[in-house]
Amino acid sequence: MLRSALAVAHGSALLQGSVLSQHPRQPPRLLSLHGGGQTDHRRMDYLLAPLAAAGWSSAAFDHIGHGATGGSLQGSSLNDRLAQARSVVTALGLQRPDALIASSMGGHTACSLLDMLQPRTLILYCPAAYVSAAEDLPFGPAFQHTLRTSTDFAASPAFVALRHFRGQVLLVWGEHEQVIPPAVQQLYADSARAAASLDIVRLPGADHRLHLWLQQQPEQAAALQQRITQLLHQATAPQPHQG
Repeated sequence: MLRSALAVAHGSALLQGSVLSQHPRQPPRLLSLHGGGQTDHRRMDYLLAPLAAAGWSSAAFDHIGHGATGGSLQGSSLNDRLAQARSVVTALGLQRPDALIASSMGGHTACSLLDMLQPRTLILYCPAAYVSAAEDLPFGPAFQHTLRTSTDFAASPAFVALRHFRGQVLLVWGEHEQVIPPAVQQLYADSARAAASLDIVRLPGADHRLHLWLQQQPEQAAALQQRITQLLHQATAPQPHQG
């Protein structure tokens, strides 16, 4: 498994990340998006590295305010994070990835990319969803106030996009999820009804910090990786001719 540095200009920032692959110059087949808080693109190395070694190359990057990209999270926004992801997609020449893999806040961004990328598979770990009024607000007090006072999550742009998605969907939740409200969890399942398949995994004993938990539970991590590999094989298998 090879790690190649990824650096993409976005305005005055330089988005830093990695491409994991078996061979040099192998184009990524998966795009990974991290969440908010104290995290970065390498949080999912435990999953992306073995997938890359098996032939499923991936790209991941640090949003502004995180990891090697650095800068201030204050002043960025959900829509700016979406624009950052689009800059990376354009720089990579990424066309219809085999999967989008995203966590928490990254789940909202991944859903916002569905129409553009049309991935074959959408894999979301404890995904968050936000109302449209929050998308342009800079991260900070106004953003937090909008989150606290939001109730109509069904109209979230994440769910609007997901309702039209026809690929495979995998939702991964912790048994003790304490950040994403149960109503939002249910809306993710309900909004994926048009998907080719919907698989929901609840990890016993885990909370919102799924990747940290999985790194401490190698058997659970291996089982979930196998499940993801099966989905990827299903998504890319030749379709039988009709008629």
